[in-house]
Amino acid sequence: MKHVAAAAGVSVMTVSLALRRVPSIPAETRERVLAAAEKLGYRRNPLVAALMADLRGRKARGPEAHVIAYVESFPPGGPRQQEGSLQRYRNGVVAGAAKHGFGLQVFRLGDGGLSEARLEHVLDARGIRGVVFSPFPQTGSALTQPWGDHALAAIGYSLARPALHRAVNHQAHSIRLALAELQARGYRRIGLVIRRHEDERTQRNWLSSVLLAQHDAAGTERSFPLLLADVIERRAVQAWVQRERPEVVVTTEPDVWAHVRRVRVDGVGRVGFAHLHLTPEVVGCSGIDQNNERVGEAAVDLVVEQLHGNAFGVPAIPKTVLIEGRWVAGTTALGK
Repeated sequence: MKHVAAAAGVSVMTVSLALRRVPSIPAETRERVLAAAEKLGYRRNPLVAALMADLRGRKARGPEAHVIAYVESFPPGGPRQQEGSLQRYRNGVVAGAAKHGFGLQVFRLGDGGLSEARLEHVLDARGIRGVVFSPFPQTGSALTQPWGDHALAAIGYSLARPALHRAVNHQAHSIRLALAELQARGYRRIGLVIRRHEDERTQRNWLSSVLLAQHDAAGTERSFPLLLADVIERRAVQAWVQRERPEVVVTTEPDVWAHVRRVRVDGVGRVGFAHLHLTPEVVGCSGIDQNNERVGEAAVDLVVEQLHGNAFGVPAIPKTVLIEGRWVAGTTALGK
């Protein structure tokens, strides 16, 4: 560090602060220090950095010390399944922050909250360096601020630009697991109801998995009829069930079970049901628990890894952590 200080014409303390991107260091000075460090091949020891970060956090004063920001943008008061899912993500982020010795502060972005520019300014002023972005309401959402002084991670795929490190449920595994469990229970005609918007939010993992299952089932007694629509309406679902005659229906939509359980199919009887994204509100339902808490915790792990490794801003090569779901037996898909 002494060599970097000499090359940049600053003190060792300034080098330390600049490498940690402390806001009090002028941008011009910070860039000069970073350029000198890069030229000299200087790399901070991540283990020492982690230890010093922890010591600084313990010694710092005020409620903002050693805090990770959790940024939410969904408006409150949404559907129960949506609210339950978002709460589980938040619970996981809280647990993940505590595991690493960090506090957590929640910020609202957008309507009823802060603008992105204001949010970045507030975090800079408070010295909050780590940021986890909760899922965004709109698929393909984008950030416009530079965020060069923060360690960042996103939950889910809805934040498209810039490409950040992210933690998501392994949707391809989730649907394969659901289909395998249902086939093990004797179901051979497994129908899938998917809304286009939800499929796009998973980078088409739902649809691609269904099409692969259909391909693999060619020439066998198994079949996987599909209802893919922009809007999932009761009459359309019930007409599709009568036409395609599935023995069990798998979906991502919260209202489909209410539509399906009113239908009786000749030769099938009562149609079974499984949900691909169980929340506490879906009591007793068979399907997949996407382990949202673990997804939130993994997003914090990504942020802390960057903080300890002195890595800030948009990553050159982002990575995605896939968290597998688990099958919940429930009572709505007991088998043939």
